[in-house]
Amino acid sequence: MNIKLDLQKHCIETEIKKLHNHLISQYFKSIDNRKQLEPKIELLQNALENFDFGRLRSTYIELAGNYDNDVILSYDENKHPEIKINGVKISM
Repeated sequence: MNIKLDLQKHCIETEIKKLHNHLISQYFKSIDNRKQLEPKIELLQNALENFDFGRLRSTYIELAGNYDNDVILSYDENKHPEIKINGVKISM
């Protein structure tokens, strides 16, 4: 599963929080698509709990916002959240 992050107007932490809150809201509004939303909510929650956003923003300027890069949040082979910038996995 991949979640595309739009960092043109804000940083990675704000985008993940925004997406997480939006999906939680959708989850409680409709019972029809809960099974589809649960894995995405879980991935975003996992990222919120485990990422060092300050380090990520300072190490990877693309994650600080105001950049138009292809940023994807997904799981690695060990079920840990990972970030790819323009297809390249970054060091967490």
